[in-house]
Amino acid sequence: MSCPREDELLDALERAFVGTELEAHVTSCPSCSELRLVAGALLDDRAEAMLTAPVPSAGTMWWRMQLRHKQDAAATARRSLFIGQAVTLTIALALVISFFGADLASGVRAAIGMIRLSTPLLLAIATLLVATTAGWVAVRER
Repeated sequence: MSCPREDELLDALERAFVGTELEAHVTSCPSCSELRLVAGALLDDRAEAMLTAPVPSAGTMWWRMQLRHKQDAAATARRSLFIGQAVTLTIALALVISFFGADLASGVRAAIGMIRLSTPLLLAIATLLVATTAGWVAVRER
């Protein structure tokens, strides 16, 4: 059984003030009197726990704040690095498609046959691989 005034009683118990009209209702309603007994005990326990809870020292709070700041900065750096890697990969793919687009359209085998391993192409591929790998290692080391 539930009473339509239970919400009103809970609000009054949280404010720690039960008016005379509501008090009269609680004495006559078994549902509300049981609610007052249980909710009152829980609210009293909560109030006691809040009063006896240990408050960390200022030094501890400062240390936690500094740690949180470092973690946020590392997360921001990781996001920036991942964005840079994505942009680099996109540019590399765009260059490959622009250099070999017509060949790729005619078939993969023809495109592979057309690729000439010149020094600038090898340097570009090596730079891309080294930069991506170095970025990945830098992120994983933290």
